[in-house]
Amino acid sequence: METVEIIAVSALILSLLLLLKIVSLQRQLNEIKLELQWSNSREGMADLPRPNLTRPPLSPSMPPVSPAANIDERLLMLISAGKRIQAIKEYREVHNVGLKEAKDYVDDLERRQY
Repeated sequence: METVEIIAVSALILSLLLLLKIVSLQRQLNEIKLELQWSNSREGMADLPRPNLTRPPLSPSMPPVSPAANIDERLLMLISAGKRIQAIKEYREVHNVGLKEAKDYVDDLERRQY
């Protein structure tokens, strides 16, 4: 191989490595944005009184608050960030279910989203 060809191949390999690094950094940035968005959405709700989910609502016209709504929101954020495995893990922790049940739930949630 000539020197020019070696330099060209080296430049191509270097540019591919840089592209991989950019993709990795973009993924990290998206994860940070997701965490920040999740944190901000939770902060806005901190001022609201937390409902007591162990007793019935105070008013018959007030619907019961579902804790599943909060976890679904978190799971959808994880799914949109490409973190399906993390979403499955978090669902398992919150609902104390097996792997298959959690995977089925996350799959169903993802289908309903799109």
